[in-house]
Amino acid sequence: MAKRLTTAALALLLMPGLGLANCYRANGDDGELRFTGVAEGDEFAGSFHEFSVSLCMDGNDLATAGIEVTVQTASVDTGDSMRDSELRGDHFFNVGDDPEATWVSSQVASDGDGFVAQGTLTLRCIDKNQAVRLRLSDGEPPVLTGSADILRLKWGVGTGDDYQDTDFIRNRVDLEFELRLQPYSEG
Repeated sequence: MAKRLTTAALALLLMPGLGLANCYRANGDDGELRFTGVAEGDEFAGSFHEFSVSLCMDGNDLATAGIEVTVQTASVDTGDSMRDSELRGDHFFNVGDDPEATWVSSQVASDGDGFVAQGTLTLRCIDKNQAVRLRLSDGEPPVLTGSADILRLKWGVGTGDDYQDTDFIRNRVDLEFELRLQPYSEG
């Protein structure tokens, strides 16, 4: 997959008139991908430790960005081994059959002091539109931060009578991330 994305990024760089000059990557060593959910009225937090992000944009204009994210769902960690085992199982992420979740942007637009990216989230072999709020720092390396409100049942996350009951497990999962972007030319 990394080879495919690098090849695609290179092809974009070589297209006349397109002028994409800044391509970045990030993974679990470069930041955090965190989430918060609610089960039985109690909030719990977790994160994914294994993920990769690729971002190419014209100069430093996030509105021109193409973004691809891949998450290894088995890397979920809530600090509770029983919960983590259940999340990896058939009712939730089903990591045996669907080990990855992906999000690929289709459009990024300015929104106040940040941006909103529209894209396709593929989870449990289900493709649905998912908006993500983004901000990009001016520093070196740039830091990409953002958030999304994910309605888990749209992707069949939490199947079975108990897990589909939104009084038992809230449907909305709050996702946040902070990533130090690394230029593709490094490492």
